[in-house]
Amino acid sequence: MADHRARPTVRPQRLALGVFARAPIAGTAKPRLSPPLSPEAAAELSSALLGDALNMLAILPMAYRAVLGVSDEEKAELEKIVPGRWRHVVSSGETLVEKRLGHGLAHLFTTGAEAAAIVTSDVPFMPLDEMFEGLLWLAARRGRLLLGPTGSGGLYLVGTTQPEPALFEGVDWTSPGVLERATRRARELGLEAQLLKPTYAIDTPPDLERLARDLASGTGGPGMAAPLCTAFLTRAGIRPVTR
Repeated sequence: MADHRARPTVRPQRLALGVFARAPIAGTAKPRLSPPLSPEAAAELSSALLGDALNMLAILPMAYRAVLGVSDEEKAELEKIVPGRWRHVVSSGETLVEKRLGHGLAHLFTTGAEAAAIVTSDVPFMPLDEMFEGLLWLAARRGRLLLGPTGSGGLYLVGTTQPEPALFEGVDWTSPGVLERATRRARELGLEAQLLKPTYAIDTPPDLERLARDLASGTGGPGMAAPLCTAFLTRAGIRPVTR
């Protein structure tokens, strides 16, 4: 893997960031967490995850930020809850992850960015410093790909130096093993890939238990308090399970 410890000279104002989000609607938000959560509680958790992610990512000095929704209906719901620093809410009209990625990156590059990345909104702890270093590495040379893996074999970040539609065509970006498939396609396209530190997303009851433990113990990392998620767990009476 490439070493990006030496900071390249790239102006942060040439970076763009998009965040995948779904409207926190009971019955459709986080269905794999219901049960044990009620549909309403799952939607509340989804809203907390999104709010914490947007507040956390707003620290990064981006020229352009956008929340990437699915439909115009969801866009209207998201516009009601996203923080003011995220002025742009864009709907893709797509539900397949690979199509959303292609559409989202194409949109981000219309802003004149030298590098752009899309991040999922259901990751409570992100290595922000490493993510920013990775974006600078990405922008220093064309033909690069930045990937943030989750422990379950998924991805929480995808970054490129141009739209790269071929990266997403004919590749399943939804099921486990997407990291392996993405890096294989990157090699086929001659892209230089860099991996960020892995983290985890909140999709299943074990993920929720892990979140409760990490928030209680402070192991998420410095500045990773996830206050909205913490408040949700308190209201829901969810406490860490001792193992």
